[in-house]
Amino acid sequence: MRQVKISVGGVLRGLQKTWAYPNGKSLGLFLTPYFDCFVDGTDDAGKTAREKFSVLRFGVHCTDGKTATVVGLSDQQTHAIKAWIPTYRVHSADSQENGAWQVYQNFLIHDGPDDALEIFATIGCIEIMGPKGFIRFNDLIIAMSGPKARGRDEQLLEIGRAGRMIISYAKAERPPFQKAR
Repeated sequence: MRQVKISVGGVLRGLQKTWAYPNGKSLGLFLTPYFDCFVDGTDDAGKTAREKFSVLRFGVHCTDGKTATVVGLSDQQTHAIKAWIPTYRVHSADSQENGAWQVYQNFLIHDGPDDALEIFATIGCIEIMGPKGFIRFNDLIIAMSGPKARGRDEQLLEIGRAGRMIISYAKAERPPFQKAR
């Protein structure tokens, strides 16, 4: 299986509205930065490929319904993806783009908002933005990895077990706690 490299940038590209997960909906909306994410690899013909996605990287966390904090990974770090989790469902919004990649512990890569009007909450997972963004992301991962399995679900599981997908986070300043207007 071929290696795939995911690089999450550290330079803010824009702001997205979000709410404080899991118990902070009553606190209103907050602004969360989004960043560039590049996926690099080679296809079956040996041609190098690179595609850019926009992703949420930080979020707002609230457990008591009263106080919220900014959370997410800000240090430079690299991890091998641990697994594909086919049963994962986005908890903070409606999404038909199911499943998630486990980076480590509860830090995942999964579907995010399709546009500026769709409000997701996040607590530090990489959330792939754009219409059918997570589907496009996974299609690209499959094309670059070259799994042997035939079905999509089996291919994603095979890729997750192989340990050949690497994610690197660039250092990023933790964003300020910012209410949306």
